[in-house]
Amino acid sequence: MTVPEVSPAVHGRGERKQITAVFIDVVGFSDIASTADAEDLEVWLEDYYEQSRQIVEAHDGEVTEYLGDGVVALFGLSQADELTAPKAVNAAIKAVTEINTGYQGKISVQLRAGVATGEVAVRANRGGSLPRATGMVTTLAQRIQERATPGTVMIAESTKLLLRGGLAIKAVPDQQLKGFAEAQTLYQPSHTSAVAQEAEASSFFVGRRAELDRIAANNRPSLIIGQAGMGKTALTQKVAAGADAVTTIAADGVHTRASYQPFNDWLIARMGGGLPSFDDIKKKFPTLDLDTQRALALSLGLPDGQRLLAEKSNVAVKALIENSFWQAIQIAHPKGLLIVEDLHWLDNASFGVLVAILNSADPAVHQILMTSREDTKISKYLEGLPIDMIPLDKMDDADARSMLAALSNGAVAEDKQAALIEKAAGVPLFLSQLFQRSLTEEGEDGAIPGSLMDLLAAQIDATGPSKQVLQCGAVIGRNFDLPTLRAIASEHEPLIPHLDKACARGVLDQESTDTWTFSHALLHQAAYQGLLRRTRIAYHSDIASYLQEHRADAVHRNPTILADHLSLAQQHVPAVQNYLAVSQWALFQGAFDDAEAHVLAALSLCEEAPDDVDMTDLEIACHTALGSIHVQTMGFTADPAKQAFEEVERLATTKAKYSAANCPAFYGSFSHAILSGDRAGAVRFGNMFLDTLANVPDADEDSEIRIGSYNVQVALNFYSGNFQQQFKDFAALREVYDITKHGAMITNYGVDIFAAAQMFEPVGRAIVGDTHLVDPLSAETDEHQVKLNIPVMEPYAKIWGAVPLYYAGQTDRAIARVKEGIATAHSQTAAFWQITGAAWLNVMDPAQSETDEGLAGFDTVIKTHEAVGALVGLPYFRAHYAVALARHDRFEEAYQSSYRAVRECEASGLHCWFPEVLRLHAKVCQMSRRFDDANIYVARAIDVAKKQGALLWSLRALLDQHALGVDNTATLRDICDALPKQAPPPELAQAQAILDAA
Repeated sequence: MTVPEVSPAVHGRGERKQITAVFIDVVGFSDIASTADAEDLEVWLEDYYEQSRQIVEAHDGEVTEYLGDGVVALFGLSQADELTAPKAVNAAIKAVTEINTGYQGKISVQLRAGVATGEVAVRANRGGSLPRATGMVTTLAQRIQERATPGTVMIAESTKLLLRGGLAIKAVPDQQLKGFAEAQTLYQPSHTSAVAQEAEASSFFVGRRAELDRIAANNRPSLIIGQAGMGKTALTQKVAAGADAVTTIAADGVHTRASYQPFNDWLIARMGGGLPSFDDIKKKFPTLDLDTQRALALSLGLPDGQRLLAEKSNVAVKALIENSFWQAIQIAHPKGLLIVEDLHWLDNASFGVLVAILNSADPAVHQILMTSREDTKISKYLEGLPIDMIPLDKMDDADARSMLAALSNGAVAEDKQAALIEKAAGVPLFLSQLFQRSLTEEGEDGAIPGSLMDLLAAQIDATGPSKQVLQCGAVIGRNFDLPTLRAIASEHEPLIPHLDKACARGVLDQESTDTWTFSHALLHQAAYQGLLRRTRIAYHSDIASYLQEHRADAVHRNPTILADHLSLAQQHVPAVQNYLAVSQWALFQGAFDDAEAHVLAALSLCEEAPDDVDMTDLEIACHTALGSIHVQTMGFTADPAKQAFEEVERLATTKAKYSAANCPAFYGSFSHAILSGDRAGAVRFGNMFLDTLANVPDADEDSEIRIGSYNVQVALNFYSGNFQQQFKDFAALREVYDITKHGAMITNYGVDIFAAAQMFEPVGRAIVGDTHLVDPLSAETDEHQVKLNIPVMEPYAKIWGAVPLYYAGQTDRAIARVKEGIATAHSQTAAFWQITGAAWLNVMDPAQSETDEGLAGFDTVIKTHEAVGALVGLPYFRAHYAVALARHDRFEEAYQSSYRAVRECEASGLHCWFPEVLRLHAKVCQMSRRFDDANIYVARAIDVAKKQGALLWSLRALLDQHALGVDNTATLRDICDALPKQAPPPELAQAQAILDAA
């Protein structure tokens, strides 16, 4: 079937184009008009108009308006042309120097002209009185001509940059144009010669002997750096032709936010195209271990890989995915050449894979060859790695002749060869495209483009009515499939003939039965940029709807696709929501840079939203997500993390009342404040949670908001030392929590609300002396963890679950549990729980710090907590470290450390361990023979513990006070009587011995 040759204007919706505008004006026309006879003036003007039109059209331009004595001509309007700018300037010079403008032989009339290049919106040519092009370029040309002297032409810098020789240019700086704020440098062409031409990039290879020799001699990876179209791909293909085995990973300049995209593309291609199943992966890579196979599945969005998210930390998952791709590549190609193309379009996560490969590859087994344009990401990710940077410059005339001979099998005539080489100006793609162009136009080179954009636009224009199908494909992406194309291009059916024509013209390559790709990324960009903004928005909106309604599986595998189209469709609210979802997914995979990039994209959309759209809730969610990412990558107290949560608070206070959508953000900010030791901040965010609950009329007893508020109060009261209120809040939570209903809150809150509160219950009970409840409560928490089946929570459950056992006197069991938690944290690369577990191990087992090496290790644990900003338990750990110092007879250091712990704990307002911190300081004072201080601080510990109802803390402090010689048997007896006899803490036996002796 052939494509009907219908003018693009028939179905056109308009487009964007780069054009060059010329404004020709008669100098002193008002003087002529004021004395001329109207009929004579009309005849003279018509002659002037006709001469102008003939000159403009002879240079392939169009006269679009006559404004009194002004003539407006546009070049490149109907057909893109590389020579647009030089033709426009030549036409302007010819007009001002050759038009016969003498008025009735009496008055010598002079002309002047201004020329400017810029982007315009072009209407479809359907007749009518509306201007064909809309944009500032015509106005700029008019203002420029006002600065020209009579009989001359003045041009803008935008035009000057497209003149590739043939004109002598004189700069005229500091020109202030009416209506333009900044002064500009203009240029005056003094004469013209034959129009010179240049062009941009080809994938065809020739020459490059020096580069080839350098690559061949390398015993380390090579990175070819060069501008677009300089022949980087062609060079890699030449190297590949001599390799026994070749693997190519090609980045996509469109979907740069899609994590691991080029490696996923390679993997899918290896599986035969189309999304593989997990069984396909196992069959294709049977020697990979199960976790590595699951990592590949996870990168593809297959459900079989998602188990890793629960079993391992984000950092561990990231490393596993990076290693899985490299292992898969090595299985597919045990040796040979590995090519990674277009690093400037590589997503951040894929750079992680590349760095892992570069650090692991054996140069004797795999030769690695990469290409890129100059890009800041190169130094960011690859600096310091053993890579040989190879710049790729323009080719010389001899290589250009060899290239033409290869392209044409020696069939290009000498004169035509010289013209093509001159126009290509040493850029391989320019030469290749100019040659192809000369073939399709049967040797006529009148419409050959003169710049990269115009060259590519001209190649696309050459597809005729198929151009609009190409533009639809470009909206989808550089790679597109037939079903999605049909969703937005059905009016151009049948589509296959259009696509076949584009393939024949070299614009597209067919990848499979129903998938195509633009043969060059720049061709894709040119097709996309040719659409009007409103047309792009409409298409992106249609694609987003199609994806949601018909391609839910694709969106699930790569939610970035939907987020990008919603963003480009200016559907700000759903786009932001999707970017946040994509960010969370990237975070689960350990792709921290990508997770942050998605949140920043969402924040940018929030800023771009119309004023009548309230984006505050989404901004709060964005900053919460950003803060959470910074906490994981920089620590709790890092400035970026603080700033993000401060912004959450600022935004929240701008709202008259909060919505349920704010609660996950408030919970995340509250958790950050608590773990950072910031009680005041925790109280503020906790109050925001409560205010939200009060302002939501339909907040049922078991609503998510109420469930979350109970958790917040449990945590705040525990850390503040308000244990009885903690128990009441947890009892209320227990009454309404239902795992089948509320377990899903994990998705938004990042934690199971009940489990987080439940873990405080046995610890609090042990502190207040209810040690007989520790075992059943601990068993209950463990049972709930089993129901949740979230392995990533295991380090927390193991380590924190050991604390009540330790306080209840089950020290050996507690230590074993902490060690198990540390081992689990290590396997998941969960650094926070590794250092927290190490701190508790030193608390529970003082033997850990008996040696100098052990003491130094405890010091490192303390300093690491400080560095990451995990401050909530730091004073408690520091006080225990001070006691360890004192046991090593380092009394002054011990005293300073324990006294610092007292000050920190008191200032924080988080007093669950305050009596213990005071008691341990008193113990250090006693060991360093500061007995008066010891008595003061142990008495204070007893007082604070009594107010808290913390019988365990009271008992320990009373025993220490008795050891200082204070007779406190009456108080000690009261405490012993209050403690349960069925499961007493070990300190009770010591107290009973004192009472018996008394």
